[in-house]
Formats: sequence, C-alpha cells, structure tokens
Amino acid sequence: MRQLLIAFLMIIFLSSCLKQSISDAMIADQNPGTQGGNHPGVATMTYMVNGNTVTLSVNNPDQQSPNGYQLGCSKTLYGTSSSVYILDCISTSGEMGFTFGTDSLTVGNYSYTGVYGDLFVLSYNGTDEFLHVPTDSISFNVTSYSQGHISGNFSGRLTPMISAGNPNNTYGAPGSVLITKGSFKDVPVFY
Repeated sequence: MRQLLIAFLMIIFLSSCLKQSISDAMIADQNPGTQGGNHPGVATMTYMVNGNTVTLSVNNPDQQSPNGYQLGCSKTLYGTSSSVYILDCISTSGEMGFTFGTDSLTVGNYSYTGVYGDLFVLSYNGTDEFLHVPTDSISFNVTSYSQGHISGNFSGRLTPMISAGNPNNTYGAPGSVLITKGSFKDVPVFY
C-alpha cells in the first residue's frame, strides 16, 4: 500500500514539472495558431478560375497571426450565440473566402447555392464573384482534419459582379465563373 502511495505522489510531482498541462498540450495540438504551432511545413491552396490557375503556398503556416493571415481558417462568432469557420486565401490575384456554416468543423461536405441570396466567394483580378442566382453553387469537401489542420477539395459556379451600386448591384452572366480543380492542404485552423 505504501508503494502505491509513493508511486501516486511521484506521478503528481513529475506531472507538475511539465511545461504545460496535458489538457493545454491537447488544445495546442488542435489549435496551432494561438499556441505557436507544432506543425512546420507548407499550407497550400490551388484552384482554377475559368481555366486560369491560382496557387498559394505558405511556409510555416502555424506562425501566421490568427488575426491576419494569407491562408488559414478561423472560428468566428456569428451573431450572439453561435460561431462559424471562415477559410481565407489571399493571393496575388485576389481573395477567396468560404464560410463553413457550422460551429463544429468536421470532415465532410459543405455546399451552398445562390438560392439563399448573394454571398461573396471570390475576388479574382479585380472582379468580385458571388453566389447570386439559384444555379450558382460552391462545394467544399474537408477530407482531413488532423492536428489542427484541414485538407480537401472544392469546386463551384459563380456570377461576377460588374459594378456595386446602392441600392442595386449589377451582375454579369449568371454562372459564368467556373471554379475547378480546387484543393487545399494542411491549412491551419485558428480558434
């Protein structure tokens, strides 16, 4: 009995010598952006817009600021009681943003159509592209969510905004912007 008590006390003593608690280490593993990250490497996103390739690679993606990054996904408060995840990619040709309408991001498919109203998805070479008409769509597949990083693929059909105007915007040909061969790999998720 005495040996069990000594062993138990040694476990408590040795665990108090750790740099961080076990629960903090688990959170850091799932949340690389706020803990400095432990996933060196490269995060990438590639896609084609009407046949033109857009590619972005970010070295040591976990070292990006969760408040301003080139390629990352952040959990954001939506309204007063729920949250969403927003995937952003800022490249030389523009910006892509996709909102995962969930407060618990998991492996799976996230798809939207223009039936719910206008939704910004992409700025490409100075033109903003939207889900605008019911036949517009965007689909993101998260195929892997491991160690605080997501990977997957995506495609879509969007409508360009020709000019922004108050109260009405002017749009181009419905569904004329085709997003193909979209993929993302090892993108950090910031909480």
